[in-house]
Amino acid sequence: MNISVEYIDTAGTIFNQTHRLTRIAFAKHLAIAGQGYAPRPQKIFRTIGMFLHYSYYLQRQSFNNNHFSTPPRILSDPTEQGQFSTLAGKAIADFLSKKINQSLYTTNYEAVASRPLRGQRPDLVAFTKNSQFTLEAKGRHQINPGNMAGHKAQASSGNYPRNFSIASVSYNLFKQVKCKYHDPFNDNISYDNETLQKVTKKYYTGLAEYLNQNYFDYREFDYQGEKFYEVELSYRNFEKLFIADFPFEPIWYFEIFDFFRPRLILPKDIRDFAENGITNTTRPFLFETNDQDENIYIDNDRVGLRIR
Repeated sequence: MNISVEYIDTAGTIFNQTHRLTRIAFAKHLAIAGQGYAPRPQKIFRTIGMFLHYSYYLQRQSFNNNHFSTPPRILSDPTEQGQFSTLAGKAIADFLSKKINQSLYTTNYEAVASRPLRGQRPDLVAFTKNSQFTLEAKGRHQINPGNMAGHKAQASSGNYPRNFSIASVSYNLFKQVKCKYHDPFNDNISYDNETLQKVTKKYYTGLAEYLNQNYFDYREFDYQGEKFYEVELSYRNFEKLFIADFPFEPIWYFEIFDFFRPRLILPKDIRDFAENGITNTTRPFLFETNDQDENIYIDNDRVGLRIR
């Protein structure tokens, strides 16, 4: 999918850009962006369930033609379509924060709020090398982005200190995906490495639980000059891990694993990240899209997916 993006920077300059999003990249951002929890093996069903639940919206032909698909009329549900649009808008905002701003890590706003939340607040907080910023992420099936002034106001709401705020509105999702990615203002604030370390410790600690040879097979490999772990998400391993959750054999679930052979990609330094978190001195991993291989994606945070 190619996303047409209207990007306005802090100086007010407008850039018309196109960013390519693969289905496996979308799956990663859809499952994790702003969910407010540490990914762990026990929560893998949520990720798989989300992907299956919304599979009608991710048909390959439509996706390759730069839009999401709609379910057959008999399965069409306006409420579900709205829910998918919201999640898709958040996933695209997270993806663009990595591509445009080179953010290293994002989390939901509630994870960093220092006091009880009241009133409006943005969806995401992102950290780059030199700044932290908030994003209001919208997804709309309509052919227009709606009230950008209102979206900008929500992007800059809340009490968390930020260098700037982004209103990211993805729209026309089922015809021709477009996005307005607008940067309303710029402030000078102190970088919050303490919060970045705290939230990323939780993030990588949960993911590090996959490096358990009692349940998962994994190996080291090199990719684009860095070392990673590739964790085989075999149903047999999950059967051992979740034996109490399998009172009967869910054949459909096993067949999905056999067909896609999904593998989770983790950074070689994940144990250090889990112990110490990351800071703004950590360099983001800039994944180079390979048109010949759409079966692998590694995000700036060095967490990715690979399928057969």
